[in-house]
Amino acid sequence: MKLFGSENDRTRPHGTLFYALIYSGALALIALLALASHLLVDKIIAEEATTGTVVKIAARQVALSQRIGGLSFQYAQSAPQERQLLEPLLRQSIGLMRSSHEALIRGDRQLGLPDSLPSEVDEIYFGENGGLDQRVRRFLVLAEDFLRLPEDLVDPRNQGLVRLMGAAQDTLMEELSQAVMTYEEVSKRNIEELRLRTYGLIAAILSVLFLEAVFVFRPLFRNLVQQRESLFDMARRDPLTGCLNRRSVLEGAALEFARSKRYGNPLTVAMLDIDYFKHVNDKHGHAGGDAVLNRLVEMAQETVRKTDIFGRVGGEEFAFILPETDLEGAYVLAEKLRMLSEAAEVRWAHETITFTVSIGLGVVSQLDQSEQQALSRADKALYQAKQAGRNRVAAFNMDQIEAVV
Repeated sequence: MKLFGSENDRTRPHGTLFYALIYSGALALIALLALASHLLVDKIIAEEATTGTVVKIAARQVALSQRIGGLSFQYAQSAPQERQLLEPLLRQSIGLMRSSHEALIRGDRQLGLPDSLPSEVDEIYFGENGGLDQRVRRFLVLAEDFLRLPEDLVDPRNQGLVRLMGAAQDTLMEELSQAVMTYEEVSKRNIEELRLRTYGLIAAILSVLFLEAVFVFRPLFRNLVQQRESLFDMARRDPLTGCLNRRSVLEGAALEFARSKRYGNPLTVAMLDIDYFKHVNDKHGHAGGDAVLNRLVEMAQETVRKTDIFGRVGGEEFAFILPETDLEGAYVLAEKLRMLSEAAEVRWAHETITFTVSIGLGVVSQLDQSEQQALSRADKALYQAKQAGRNRVAAFNMDQIEAVV
């Protein structure tokens, strides 16, 4: 298919170039819409992650305020030696609550927190009617002041401790929970708005795809399919002989191996090599060798069944994958092809070329882990056939390689 057509085609209002330009424009528009959708989805994910982090931090502040209150009360009731153990825990809790609070109101890139709070949440922390920020800070100051009290003033009835416990149990817990709820509501509205925008972009993409299918793909679809099939076939086949290439043979072998393993059906593979092929090339040239390869492929394709897989896996080496075939059946096919090759005469440049082949057989075992094991056995059998004098079929019987004459 000529993408841009001929000169006359370019001048027609609805020629191939016209459709190609529409197609390119539609692709560009789809890419932009897809990018926008991706950015919106990223923003939704970030918004949800931020909300989760804020909720986690706020929950930590609530827990820390309770922990600080509890440790302070325990500190007031303990003996001096026990207070030495409780003081580091109390200071650590105060530090964690302060750092969590600063991260929440000022942002933290490592935690994924924004630099500013939503206006509704900001009002709770810093507004005239809010002031949660000041209350958290006063609570932390009360806790630190309590730790600085002299030993003789540390008492469960200390007014500083009473105020600290009251703030931890009532005010902070309630206001922190309110801040979290407000943040969740704002985030929910933002996410819903982003989702609506995403749906709109998806609808736009689908509309463009629909219009493209109607006005672009329908006129070109048949030619594109034909071109694809042609390219696919070219990728699967050997360019010289037209039979399957190595990759296709191995893919077919893997598929048939899996089927044989699943259903327990017999499967045999064969490796074929043209005897003294280098001598044929040296005597008749590579063109004469190519003629021999093509003649062999013609005979092989006439010999194998439609369900068999046959292809060229090397220079003068070919492979057969024979489903539903045991060693005896594979030998019959291989011997037939061997005799056809022995009797064949290839006419080339006023000369007659004769040739023979050697074939090795390997049976798939249910103990095999991959098709490569059977192919390796067939290759060993092929080597045995060559060692025994060529122009023969040899089979690997799982225990030894034996020549079959």
